[in-house]
Amino acid sequence: MPTVSPHDKILVTGANGYIGPWVVRRLLQSGYLVRAAVRTDEKGALLLKLFQEKLPEKAQNLEYVLVPDIVVVSVPSDTVYLQI
Repeated sequence: MPTVSPHDKILVTGANGYIGPWVVRRLLQSGYLVRAAVRTDEKGALLLKLFQEKLPEKAQNLEYVLVPDIVVVSVPSDTVYLQI
């Protein structure tokens, strides 16, 4: 199994749930690029806003992708997948 190192892009499902934002925060603080899977643009925008307010120096390392149904998701090849 390949080693995950800082500056790798990590996909976090459940990023806007109860525990997810804490995982995203920890990953951002550790230098990872984070791709958050969310079901709607509204949830993605709220997540971005949260981190622009709480962790502005790292917020540029966060992006979101729309995944209406995680069962049929196609994970991009440049992403390490982390399911919460």
